[in-house]
Amino acid sequence: MNRSLIISSVLHGALIFITAMSLPFLTKKPLDIPPIVSVELIQIAEKTNIPFAPKAKKIIEKKKKKKIKKKKKKKKKIKRKREKISI
Repeated sequence: MNRSLIISSVLHGALIFITAMSLPFLTKKPLDIPPIVSVELIQIAEKTNIPFAPKAKKIIEKKKKKKIKKKKKKKKKIKRKREKISI
């Protein structure tokens, strides 16, 4: 009985030692939090005075037109595929 008690104690001690040695490697690294940036809030009026607004409006309109053209092309492709399948 003494022999098994000693063996059990040694094995338990070894297990505790191994666990204690591996715990520092399991801890997570501290989070790298970026510095706080202050933001200034402004009020937006009904009309804004942005110098490049007309140019931006033209660009937005061009992009909208391109999207519409792409959608129409997709619809035409789908119709063609359906016509081929139905034939």
